[in-house]
Amino acid sequence: MPTSSTNYLPEELVIRILSSLPVKYVLRCKLVCKLWLSITLDPKFIQTHLKFSQQRPTVLADAEVYDMQGSSYKIVSMISNSFEDSVNVPLPSSYLAPDHGSSSCNGLVCLSLNKYRLPNMYIWNPATRQGKALPLPKILQSAFLVCTGFFFDSVSDDYKILRLLFSRGSRPRVELYSTKSDSWSEIQLEEADISSVGYDRNKAVTSGPFIKGVLYMTGNKGLISFRLNRRVLKRVPWPSNYRTNDKLYLKKYEPKVFDYEGCAALVLQGNNEELLSLWTLDDDDEDGGQGIWTKKLNLEGDIGMNWTSKYFGVGQLVAWEDYKRIILYDCNKKEAKEHRLQLPSNWYIDSFFRHTESLVSLEGFRKL
Repeated sequence: MPTSSTNYLPEELVIRILSSLPVKYVLRCKLVCKLWLSITLDPKFIQTHLKFSQQRPTVLADAEVYDMQGSSYKIVSMISNSFEDSVNVPLPSSYLAPDHGSSSCNGLVCLSLNKYRLPNMYIWNPATRQGKALPLPKILQSAFLVCTGFFFDSVSDDYKILRLLFSRGSRPRVELYSTKSDSWSEIQLEEADISSVGYDRNKAVTSGPFIKGVLYMTGNKGLISFRLNRRVLKRVPWPSNYRTNDKLYLKKYEPKVFDYEGCAALVLQGNNEELLSLWTLDDDDEDGGQGIWTKKLNLEGDIGMNWTSKYFGVGQLVAWEDYKRIILYDCNKKEAKEHRLQLPSNWYIDSFFRHTESLVSLEGFRKL
């Protein structure tokens, strides 16, 4: 006669149940018995669990908190896919206070920190609290602007980081980090159009999504794309009727490129228009990287949101307002929902991005 209730459950059913659970419950279940522990450590199960998790994305908000003495510290807040609640996740003390979280990929977050003018970088899983410090990049020269892109290369089954450095009066430099080799290698540019890179510290180039082999960035003079396979850095013109000549307008609103159903996208306001609109870029490799902009839809209603937006999936956009509130906008219902993070009074949102909880772990990861 079986002595444990787990003996009544076929292993296939256990895998199916565990695959559908949030990470925090899987971590508890792995303590039930050796069988469940072995299941959760299986790479195939981790990938199956990731596929389920991708159906319920979260928002990861990177917030800066100030104490009474004027010191600051970073905290990450994960907002649930229902947009009703959030969980604050303190960064590991060994990571100090990173400048920013550049992006999220399959549950892993790339963190960057310039300490003593050296670029320290980390890969961290907020759900499992595991991570690792990366070796120093090869290019250590002083750069005015640095952009990073974090992505998964399905061909080589490898997580990679693309790092672009812009310096005044010199050609941009590019390097690539591979988690498999745990090393950096410099990439020689074949072509570089840096006319879209503005050297204004108040509106520096900011990193965007890595889509179909292209890293997109937003500069104060336009959109920038770096196509990895061709090693070409190019300027992508704005849509023709965008308010590019209104300097006061651009000072108030800062459009940022994001991923919308596999396309680079922007939320913009056209000339003589009151409504914000969602634009997508058809950036085929055969057209030389110039791309064609298409207006997808207008964002109607009193949404009061900044242009810094991300696509949450299922026709929903996420944006922020006055660095305090996160706004979820339903493009189909034309409705907005607000979420205010549960943090101490003196704080502001530094960045945010779409995130998928996962059990993904890399070689060298340890509990932090």
